[in-house]
Amino acid sequence: SMIEETERKQTQAMIDAQVEEFSTAFAKLRQVMKADFKHAHQHGMSATQFMVLKVMEEAQDSEPCTISSLAGRLDLDPATVVRTVDSLENRRLVARRRDKQDRRQVFVEFTEAGLAALQEQRQRFYARITVIFTAMSEEGRASLLMGFQEFVRVGQQEQ
Repeated sequence: SMIEETERKQTQAMIDAQVEEFSTAFAKLRQVMKADFKHAHQHGMSATQFMVLKVMEEAQDSEPCTISSLAGRLDLDPATVVRTVDSLENRRLVARRRDKQDRRQVFVEFTEAGLAALQEQRQRFYARITVIFTAMSEEGRASLLMGFQEFVRVGQQEQ
């Protein structure tokens, strides 16, 4: 019917406007969070290095990390991961270890310093979020989390 068509167009227009708003807000969110990565940078860690360490930590219990497994999990080019691991190794945050069974297989593992650096980075990140959350209203925090969780849930189903 004519009414349904009008409603559909209004809904679509609203969604289009919200997508635009989300896109702008997301870009600003990235700038807010980039301030943290800049901080990480002052500590000599790039965003990519931080991500590699985080993925290594997540994978720690399941299986040993290789360049290709890290590249796969991060959706990055293996050459980029090699360079990133090289720089992390130069900073003694990770170490490469050859598999005893299969000498061709090389694992990437944390050093004590690497785990400590990741922990410090996480604490700094949490502290930053805590400052922002503390300044937000309770409703603002609740609706942000609810919307964010739904967005992720729906996004994962759509993949």
